Amino acid sequence: MPEKWLGPLCVICAAALGLSTGVLYFRHAAPATAAATSAVADSESNAATAASVHAPTADADTSLRIWPGDSSLANGLAMTDSHHLIVNDGLRDLIDFFLLEQTDDDRADQLKLYLRTRLRPPASEEAVQIVEHYVVYMRAHDDLLAAQNLNAQSLNASNVDINRIVTWRQQRDALRQRMLGDQVVQAWYQNDDSQLGQAIDEWRQRAADQEGVAASAQQPRYPVPHWQNSREEEQHIQYLVGLLQKAVTSFSEQSHEGQNWAERYSSYQTDAQKIMRAPGLDASQRNSQLEALRVELFPTQAERQRAHELGP
Repeated sequence: MPEKWLGPLCVICAAALGLSTGVLYFRHAAPATAAATSAVADSESNAATAASVHAPTADADTSLRIWPGDSSLANGLAMTDSHHLIVNDGLRDLIDFFLLEQTDDDRADQLKLYLRTRLRPPASEEAVQIVEHYVVYMRAHDDLLAAQNLNAQSLNASNVDINRIVTWRQQRDALRQRMLGDQVVQAWYQNDDSQLGQAIDEWRQRAADQEGVAASAQQPRYPVPHWQNSREEEQHIQYLVGLLQKAVTSFSEQSHEGQNWAERYSSYQTDAQKIMRAPGLDASQRNSQLEALRVELFPTQAERQRAHELGP
């Protein structure tokens, strides 16, 4: 499926607080029917959380390996005692790794095979079903975003059209609900949606304050934070812009960013291994040189931290 949005590598760093339970129990026929069964799913979710969480089976086929961070991604998969899938952030990370961070034309098929080797039925087929729905969603997402003529790269504090972003968000959320289902949406997007909602409310209030519009009784004033230090104020504005940019980023753009990361991480791995094998260096010297290498290759602290976690 060599669609342009399925390019190589993407990383969008965002804080993930997760749900209060941390997981959702997956058992539904298709996303279209998720809303009708949400009440049943909620009760099953509570039961699943109390049950033991099973990692992939000990006798699973481990001939398929994923790079980088195989163990952390694979260990994010989880099942209930009855071998039904637990939908969590680990599943999303694994799916995004295959679909957005790999270059092979058959990466979706590789992902399905990997899930079937790591999970017992019916969890394996439940995960494969999510992958199939997600692939369709990604295409529809980019088509819908293009129709809104929103571009994350050109968005900045001076040209934010908050009403257009709100319209796009409503369309995107409806698309997610229809194609992915309520359980997946809650497990994967609840925290991001909460942050985006706060950013939109604050941006609207700031605009209203600049225009001198008073809050109504029906819609009280959103509490806008301010700092005496202008630099801190500007950093907060850029944080808000970053949340809005993330909301209007296409999968195609994510892939482009990921490809750039892949090249730099590959270079980092090559040079880091030379440092690790260099004779006469103690642990402190190696760590110092590795840190200097990360600073040289990765412009943001988030990328440096990711490279450090992936190792060495």
